[in-house]
Amino acid sequence: MTEKSINWEQDGIDSGWFFAKDIGSVRSNSSYRPGGWWFLAKWLPDTEEHDIGPFRTKAAAMAEAERLAALQ
Repeated sequence: MTEKSINWEQDGIDSGWFFAKDIGSVRSNSSYRPGGWWFLAKWLPDTEEHDIGPFRTKAAAMAEAERLAALQ
């Protein structure tokens, strides 16, 4: 996944939620839960126990999401 450009799209309703096809979603503390930015991988069930984070910045969460997706 790292060789191609990954297109993160902002949700049209929740400005703190970003998603990328085949990777998952990144959510901010203001739109999801406290502590920072959270990543949920597309290949995992959408439950709190599968959230990865918190990350201090959106960029850090997205970078980790892309790194983990490349390992899949």
